[in-house]
Amino acid sequence: MRILATFLALLGFCLMLPVSGATAASAPLTDDLCTFGTGPNGKIADVIAASEKFNCSDSKYDFAGSKLWAKFPFKADAVPPGTVEIQGDNNGLTSISVHAQLTDNSIISSYFSERQVIDSWRPKGLYGLPVPGSEDPAIRDRIETVYVSLDNPRVVSSITLMELKSKQKWDDLKLPLSAMFALLCGMAIMPLIYNAFFYGALRYSFMLWHSIMIAGTVVYTFSSSGLIFLVFPETSLMTKFLLNYWTLALCIAASGFFLDRFVESGKIAKWLRPVLLISAVLPVFVTAYIFYSLDGYDNNLRNYYHASFIPYLIAVLYTMGHALRRGSKAIWFQIAAWTPIIAFSADRIARGMDLYIGIPELDYGLYFALVLETIILAFGVANRIMRLRLRHEHTLREQVELTLLAETDGLTAISNRRAFEKAFKQNLIERRYGHLAILDIDFFKQVNDQYGHEIGDEVLRIVGRELSSTRHFAARIGGEEFALLIRPDERGNRKGNPSSELTRICEILIRSVDTNVPEIQQPVTFSAGVASIPRRASLRAVMAIADRRLYDAKNNGRNQVVSFDLSKLSTNPGTGTAAA
Repeated sequence: MRILATFLALLGFCLMLPVSGATAASAPLTDDLCTFGTGPNGKIADVIAASEKFNCSDSKYDFAGSKLWAKFPFKADAVPPGTVEIQGDNNGLTSISVHAQLTDNSIISSYFSERQVIDSWRPKGLYGLPVPGSEDPAIRDRIETVYVSLDNPRVVSSITLMELKSKQKWDDLKLPLSAMFALLCGMAIMPLIYNAFFYGALRYSFMLWHSIMIAGTVVYTFSSSGLIFLVFPETSLMTKFLLNYWTLALCIAASGFFLDRFVESGKIAKWLRPVLLISAVLPVFVTAYIFYSLDGYDNNLRNYYHASFIPYLIAVLYTMGHALRRGSKAIWFQIAAWTPIIAFSADRIARGMDLYIGIPELDYGLYFALVLETIILAFGVANRIMRLRLRHEHTLREQVELTLLAETDGLTAISNRRAFEKAFKQNLIERRYGHLAILDIDFFKQVNDQYGHEIGDEVLRIVGRELSSTRHFAARIGGEEFALLIRPDERGNRKGNPSSELTRICEILIRSVDTNVPEIQQPVTFSAGVASIPRRASLRAVMAIADRRLYDAKNNGRNQVVSFDLSKLSTNPGTGTAAA
């Protein structure tokens, strides 16, 4: 992140050098500018005749009429040789005329349609219209006063940002500055692609709000910088005006919801959350009010717009400090990303409200800060996702462990009765097992009484280990009783029928206990009862059949597997279907 920040700082420094050069080759007009308002048909001759009516006081930005006239002295010495152009904010403008009054009181005029004003765009949302006659050195030296008329201006910045600048220098800067803004937009879009890719899988709401923030930042930079006229030449100045105001307001609103969702739960007090969110959406409502009531020029509407951001800046500063005191780790990304923006935004708001003139070139810093914010928060989002994923995995791991504890027999480490019931219900759907068997250790009480419970427990552990190594589902359902769900032999082997398979398992158990528990002198044998599993049978019904057949095996001499009801046959004791 530090490498990225250093790269952006160097990039900004390199690209600001030509801007600084252009600034030196300019003449701000705020102090010398005077204004006058006329109807839509106001003529330059009539305006010059009424020049004493121009307002040069502090209230000069309030005027009446649909056409605004601005008058200012031509400062030839402040601009390098060559054509001089008048620059200003092009938001919401239509047609403009520029008139040069020479020392002999003659007038040279140029008229520009809205299309020509658009085509004259300069980076950072400005127009650049040549002062007529300034391209000729002989005439340029004789220009005394410049008059500019704006038809139906919308915002006061169309006047306050007026400057005389070198046309050649700004022609040379148009390409590198446009490339700079395009690069910033491209860098900002990258986290948007990242969010879009991961949101579909993770569904964290803060990713959605971050995406809206990024989209707003990109559109605002794309529109306010003038790049929109390169890609969409037919865009009107009013459309650009709407995009500039709305995207910034919506971006701020989204950032409030992002902050609320991004910071860890419990790190923002409940009372503070509505304060943060209400202050975040306030600019949206103010923007809606501005465009609803916008009818011509209003000096105060722009002040309302910029003032609506102040409560949110205060709320964000307090929230960041509040969350930091509560131990939030995610808030550090907000602090790193938003501190430069808050600083540049405070300057932008103060200039937007005409509290001071300031340095317009600081807007370039705001663009860099906006893009840097999207990149830093992209790292923050990735970090937050990683933390949430780790927490989620930890929770899942705990749930799995609890499930295993709840469904695992503590002594034998195989499934218990609860897990067996669950597996039986699942088998009614999947039909992986065709038979159920109940297996019992013969004379296990004698083993415990003669050799002790430690030896008996070892026998149970060996039985559990051997049963778990088969392809069947095995569980200990109580004491020395085990239950199996028997999977059919997929190879069609006749010896793989349930009785034969269970006989084979019992033989393995007898040998394993004999080998691993030498303390027991006599063989430990097993009896089992087997029952088929009909499609809609209940566990209780099937186990009752298997348990009855286990009982028959016990009564018939033990050490055998019974798969049908011996009690219904006239058989002699000691005979069974299969003996181990």
